[in-house]
Amino acid sequence: MIKPSIAASLTPAQAIAAEANRVIASLKLPTPADSEMVEVALESLKVVADLIAPSLGKTIGIRIIAIRNNIPVNSIQAA
Repeated sequence: MIKPSIAASLTPAQAIAAEANRVIASLKLPTPADSEMVEVALESLKVVADLIAPSLGKTIGIRIIAIRNNIPVNSIQAA
């Protein structure tokens, strides 16, 4: 979760991208997050991003497909 003081300086698209990056990074922790849970979190972020920043929503969608197909995913670029 983004600290309130930092969140105030981010655009909604930047906040969504930052949160998506954290979700994706959880796949590489010593005890990784379950990929299905990561997909669910990214799907939720994608719905919001599709409304606020469609190009970011598209990028998140591509990352979801990569995760489903076991293709390594590093991050989402900030919008």
